[in-house]
Amino acid sequence: MYERLTHMSFTNRMQDTRFLLQNTFKVAGANRDIAKPTVHMAALSAALTTLLFISVLSFFTGRAIGAGVILLLVFLFILTPMKFFYYIRQKANQSWLAYNAITGHSIGLGDAHKHTGGLRTSLRQIAAVEILVKILGSQRESRGGIRSVLINLLISGLTEVWDLASHYMLPALVVEKQTIRKLIPQMKSLQSNVPATLMGVFGIDFVGNVINMILLPVYVAALIIGVGIGSLLASTMPATVWTLGGLSFSWVPPFIILYTILIFGGIVGTIIASVKVIYFTLFYAAITHPDDIAAEMKEELTHYLQLDATIPVVRPGE
Repeated sequence: MYERLTHMSFTNRMQDTRFLLQNTFKVAGANRDIAKPTVHMAALSAALTTLLFISVLSFFTGRAIGAGVILLLVFLFILTPMKFFYYIRQKANQSWLAYNAITGHSIGLGDAHKHTGGLRTSLRQIAAVEILVKILGSQRESRGGIRSVLINLLISGLTEVWDLASHYMLPALVVEKQTIRKLIPQMKSLQSNVPATLMGVFGIDFVGNVINMILLPVYVAALIIGVGIGSLLASTMPATVWTLGGLSFSWVPPFIILYTILIFGGIVGTIIASVKVIYFTLFYAAITHPDDIAAEMKEELTHYLQLDATIPVVRPGE
């Protein structure tokens, strides 16, 4: 199964990606609250992107630059770190909602938020490591040479290891309500106890990669169109004209398009994050608490975890 996910063709990756996106929220049950953390994260992402562009706009227009600088500093050093802590709490809420849905219990987002309130310290620790990993990931070297290659490989490896470890750790933390230190031994033994038929989860990160491969050309084409529109508007908006490589264009259309791209990309990113949270939560339930899973969900859950698109996943009672 692992070989299938890491060496599959693009078409097969697309099929499995579509399967996950279509069935992730279905398999978790009919509880609509499961999608609420995704909405909350997407709303925060959109709000932060808007604040960033407002601050950048002050530099482009030359107005209220001081306020723009302050807003940019607040965005970088206060709001961005806070986003990680907010996201991890929302993911924990979503994990608990998904676990309850698969075990036959219906709870609301308020109940989940109350449950994860007792895990604040551990969740903050995960968020802090997440920030450090992101910072480390931004330190990749662009220079040539064997040293840069080795450094980049090490950073990539650490990033992927943490991504996998954090997605195992979150449902374990939420379900067991133990400290991270007590969960580490369980994390070490979990992989060795995974049935071979479910090894596919170790390639779950391909979902984001496939979507990024699809969207990148769209983003590039949109920016090119924006520059083209800007060149047509150059004569009517002279105060906004830039000249790059001999091409004069208004920065307003590409600015608006870039803003739209980042808003859309943030929404897609939160959906992918939620898919991974739900998938790993259901995986954790299937491995560590199989007897707690509602009887009517067991067959559908197994096909879902194996990414078996031949048998549709349905809500209980459908």
